[in-house]
Amino acid sequence: MGSFIFLEIFAIVCLVSIATTLFNKRVLGLPQAIGVPIVSALLVFILQWVATLLNGNQFININIEAIEEAVRHINFYDFLINGVICFILTSSALKFQISDLKNYWKPIGILASLALLLCAIVFGVMLYGFQALTGHAVPLIVLLLLGSALGATDPIGIKGVLSSIKAPRHLMVKLEGESLFNDAMCIAIFMTILKVIQGDDFNLLTVVEHLAYEVIVAVVIGVAFGRSALYLLKGKNEMESLILTTALLAVGSYLVALYAHASAPIACVVAGLIVGNKWQDIIAHHDIEEINHFWHTIEGIINSFLFTLIGLELFILDLNVHIIIGGVVAFVLLHLARFIANYLSFAFFPSVRKNAYNGTLPILSWGGVRGGISLALILAVANVPALHPYNNVLIGYTFIVVLLSGVVCGLGLPAVLNAFYHNDHEPTTGFLGWYQRLMHKLNRSGQKYILEEDEQGNQTVHIYNPIAKDAQPDIEPDRF
Repeated sequence: MGSFIFLEIFAIVCLVSIATTLFNKRVLGLPQAIGVPIVSALLVFILQWVATLLNGNQFININIEAIEEAVRHINFYDFLINGVICFILTSSALKFQISDLKNYWKPIGILASLALLLCAIVFGVMLYGFQALTGHAVPLIVLLLLGSALGATDPIGIKGVLSSIKAPRHLMVKLEGESLFNDAMCIAIFMTILKVIQGDDFNLLTVVEHLAYEVIVAVVIGVAFGRSALYLLKGKNEMESLILTTALLAVGSYLVALYAHASAPIACVVAGLIVGNKWQDIIAHHDIEEINHFWHTIEGIINSFLFTLIGLELFILDLNVHIIIGGVVAFVLLHLARFIANYLSFAFFPSVRKNAYNGTLPILSWGGVRGGISLALILAVANVPALHPYNNVLIGYTFIVVLLSGVVCGLGLPAVLNAFYHNDHEPTTGFLGWYQRLMHKLNRSGQKYILEEDEQGNQTVHIYNPIAKDAQPDIEPDRF
């Protein structure tokens, strides 16, 4: 009869994903990227609690050990990094405008490279000091590895948060652009530090050459697949063939880049950008909407699976007071490091920073949501012998940071936006009102903006006049 293990695992993951997604939608009402991991974590706690209550019961028994063993066998890295992320990146790239990239390539490039590197270093040094003070010292090189994994913002988490709020378009472009392009730098830094931990010699020139090879080859692969896909999309096509062509675009570019030891995420993004910015010339608008709707649905399904799996990773964690406190501190230090890294990075480019809207850097720093990529990288090195003594710290801290990142940064981002962009409906009473007033202190200059739309439906930014309760007639230029 054969084995039904695939169908069994798929059915269980679907069941848990449906349960967590529906509970979040109907009860919590949180964005999917935030609510589903929380519900999954709560489900784990409930299962463990019920299993304890039923311990020794001859009629009902929950085998927690078997569940933990099953979760341990989930290869999170293969599922995400070597799997479904190509679909998420392609879906985002198909809708990302090259004109936006041309307008904001400087801030996106700074955030995805220099700021990422500085964030990893600052975070590693600060967490090293904390671990030493608490008497649980961890080598600095190990914490730099953790910082490199946590330094990158996650495209899936970013999309989940941005889809639930009304944000200025220029900020959404920068946050989503950063999340699309920082994977190459993140993985390069992570693998370089890992090789040093495993005993390899560090050579800056070799690292730079390797990174340049990954980026250049990835761009070539992306361009080749993008142009080939456009050729296939020309002429008469059934909707099924159009969707399959975009699926081949995602999987093909990603897979070839992996075999070429290039940056698969960049290859995938470049291919998607080429097709998404040219296909309106060869495909009917209705067909493009149908394809985008398909990919939007696929994104939702993948996100449900991914966020559920993130919550279920709690099964394999050996949580204790030290790990929980350390994880919370790591979260605070990480976002403090992101603020420091962003301000330092843009200090090297005064012309870019001078041309920024008031509040751009605080909002970009606050909006750095971490997600499955960070967890996948850390879980992928759990079996490295040199890291065995620190596995609980690495996995535990990463899980807590990812969870808190979605809750605090995701739910707190609207209040930070309200501090710089006027909102008539911002909360004024209770805890939310107090939190909003606290966030207003970030706006030290007091200058605020208001978002409106022109006759063509394009978003415009005006300087807000609190006395007139309206926007000034002068429109702010399209700035950073």
